[in-house]
Amino acid sequence: MPLRLVWYILILICIFTFIGLNLGNSSDINLWFTESAKLKDIPIFISFFVMYILGAISVLPYVIGSGLKKKKLMKQLKRDNSLVPEKMDKKTKRMLKRKIENNSESDSENSNSL
Repeated sequence: MPLRLVWYILILICIFTFIGLNLGNSSDINLWFTESAKLKDIPIFISFFVMYILGAISVLPYVIGSGLKKKKLMKQLKRDNSLVPEKMDKKTKRMLKRKIENNSESDSENSNSL
């Protein structure tokens, strides 16, 4: 079996075990400070999964933004070097990737120092 399938099955087993062990546990969730916005007897695992999904969604803009930044930098490097990606040899592609990584690392260091 491929290793990826084995990991997928193990993760599913862990998730269903977590759900099975927490089926009886429930809590009240306040959506706001008033009593009118209160959800009663919500299972714990549902609230955990909702928070996980909200966290994953909140990260999407940063992931998409960094990908766009890399594409923009790659276009700029290609324009500066006037190289067409199909005609580049492996050595040139590696050099451009290293330059992009170095630029992104220096950008992150500059933003961290501010």
